[in-house]
Amino acid sequence: MSNLPVVSIQCDWNDVLRLPHGKAWISSKYLNVNSIHDKISASLDKSDVKVKLHVPETFQLISYSNLSLALRHYESGLKVAFVAPTKVHGIHKKAIISLCAADNFLTVSSCEDDKLLVWDNRSGDQLLDLKGHGGPIYKCRFFPSGIVVISAGADGSSRIWSAQSGINPVTLKGHVMAVMDVCIIEKGRNVITVSKDGTAKLWDVGESKCLDDVLKDQGPINCCALAITQEDVAVENDREVGTGNKILLIGCESGIVTAAHIAKREQIFQKKLESACNACIVVDQTIIVGCADGKIIHMKMEDGEIIKEIHESASPILCITALSNNLYVVGRQDGNCAVLSLHEGHETIRVQLTGSDCDGIRDASFNGKWIFVGCRDTNVRKYDYNQLSVHFK
Repeated sequence: MSNLPVVSIQCDWNDVLRLPHGKAWISSKYLNVNSIHDKISASLDKSDVKVKLHVPETFQLISYSNLSLALRHYESGLKVAFVAPTKVHGIHKKAIISLCAADNFLTVSSCEDDKLLVWDNRSGDQLLDLKGHGGPIYKCRFFPSGIVVISAGADGSSRIWSAQSGINPVTLKGHVMAVMDVCIIEKGRNVITVSKDGTAKLWDVGESKCLDDVLKDQGPINCCALAITQEDVAVENDREVGTGNKILLIGCESGIVTAAHIAKREQIFQKKLESACNACIVVDQTIIVGCADGKIIHMKMEDGEIIKEIHESASPILCITALSNNLYVVGRQDGNCAVLSLHEGHETIRVQLTGSDCDGIRDASFNGKWIFVGCRDTNVRKYDYNQLSVHFK
């Protein structure tokens, strides 16, 4: 277990500290210990007309620019860098539920207004309003092409959309409860959906048909992820493409994490964690699970053995997204959005993506250059990946 504090800063610190005599609060909090509050202040250096920062004596100032502030917390040795958004998009009128940015300029997002919108992430212009789901849309993702979207909703259906024309040629119906998450296999001829009904279904997109249940009777499933295995099985059905070497990972409300070989329809392992699994990803053969009790758990891909638990905050984790270079971003219910690294040498580095004023971080997406973060405050914030990756050098 790691024992590092969570260091938080005033959400608009970058605007406030640009001003002469500007002040922003900063706090450090160890798990189950009261937080320590302090102030960072700015003053104007008359000789070269530059703003100078004054940090509390518990911190060392490492670097400061318009969008980034890096400090070292003396007591714990933690290096924390705060990165402000480059842009804030107010596309939706209600809290964001899910979002995904393609490698091009397209982004798709859903909100509590039961809206599913495609928009241009350069200008923030809405391009399409995709109508068809009855109720909230819990997940929306782009296919690798960047021009086709899959959405999954409370109505038990998943829908495939053209992000260019808005047409919905395929609807996948078969779940009897809300669909919570989706996995796209390779180019997307097959997809997997997981549901509160306890099943993980494998679909043939071209024929809008369920090929099989990969897993069933699991209790409510919250999240899923794909991994690649060395064991490549020959698949006889020519409608099933790319499943021969894939593992499906699911996280359940009961705290159970299950891995299954998709082509073999066989369970590989099952592990019971202490609280609900809200989000899961696979990075470099390591499973990373985000739990309702605030724990981040690293597990071995082959057998589910727990490698590491990170328990720095009790705030439930709502989303985890993989970045590049073994980095990943974790969004929490209290608005904390932190970037962590799998590299052992970077265990005491945290980059906080700031801007949310204690509103939950519902989803995050990375398109290779930008990180998009969807928040309960209705905004999508856009962060420059280079601004944060530099702190892990």
